[in-house]
Amino acid sequence: MRDFDSLLKTNFSKRRGYSNVKEIYKQAKSTNHIVSLKELQTLNINDLVSRNVKNKLDTDLLSLWGMLDMKSYIDAIFGNTINPYFLNTKEVIPIKDLPEYTYLPDQARFLNLIDIKYIKGFTLEGVSFTNIFLATYEILDRNDEFRPYVALLTLNDNNEFVEFGYGYDTNDNGNVELFISSYNYLVYLTSKGTLHSPLSGKMAKLKVANILSNEEISKLYK
Repeated sequence: MRDFDSLLKTNFSKRRGYSNVKEIYKQAKSTNHIVSLKELQTLNINDLVSRNVKNKLDTDLLSLWGMLDMKSYIDAIFGNTINPYFLNTKEVIPIKDLPEYTYLPDQARFLNLIDIKYIKGFTLEGVSFTNIFLATYEILDRNDEFRPYVALLTLNDNNEFVEFGYGYDTNDNGNVELFISSYNYLVYLTSKGTLHSPLSGKMAKLKVANILSNEEISKLYK
């Protein structure tokens, strides 16, 4: 599979591997004291890292996976997932506030993490970005098809992951429309890994330096 095939719409789930989020959450809940999301994320990260002795997966990618996958799970439990393919207005609201929330299938409630790509940098419209982590999720839409949702993150000076962009296929045309904080307009990401500016037509090719897939995560639990 090509690096950006995870952006393609499918009628089947591309998710094959899961971290230990469900069991970690159950164990934490059984202690009868309030556990924060950050604590749950730390537990998941530690669990993944402890299983990474033989596989030697990239630590930053693995830590980000543990953080994002736990957040997806907790959001799904409490109805805080944002499923853009069920929104009828520009207002971004969680699934628990949707009229059809009670009837949503599980796969429309959960942002399934498919892979995380590390990109050293790119420049578009004179703006340069470095040290980029592109997380790709899938989620079920109204037509029972799995559509992409992506998040762009980087590490700040405190070595903490911070999100600076997100996007999804708003027009069902195979391109992800990215909302990046440095621009006041959408940027288009294709399944070939190219970024396009709608203003100038300029393009930037994203070169993946490393990638962590859900299949690799599954190998940690064998």
